[in-house]
Amino acid sequence: NNWDLIQGVYAISNACGQLGQSYQDYKCPKGEEHMVCEVDLEMESRAVTNAKWYGAPPPFFCEPKKNKDDFTGKWNHGFMCNVGWVDPPIKCEDYEGQKAGGYVNDKPVANRAGRTDVEGCCWWGR
Repeated sequence: NNWDLIQGVYAISNACGQLGQSYQDYKCPKGEEHMVCEVDLEMESRAVTNAKWYGAPPPFFCEPKKNKDDFTGKWNHGFMCNVGWVDPPIKCEDYEGQKAGGYVNDKPVANRAGRTDVEGCCWWGR
């Protein structure tokens, strides 16, 4: 789950590590090196679980950069997305059971380790 709130926002790049950690740099302890998987920069994956509170961030995902300047933004947990009385209606469609929130990808937002992308960050899928 994306739970590391940084200056009031949830960085999408938290998929690469939270609280200053870098998940893709984790190493196996001595004697378990045979379980190491190489980081695959081309891998794409989406987690299947996430928190379910009102406005909770979506499941983590990873994907390759589209170009060298590609970045991820943040999750706005206060965005109202179940607004059926406007034309056109605004719907929550980022994950099943979503009640509020939405992606904001207008500028890079770094996690605590400085990552602003999710390339090679499929730690939960490798």
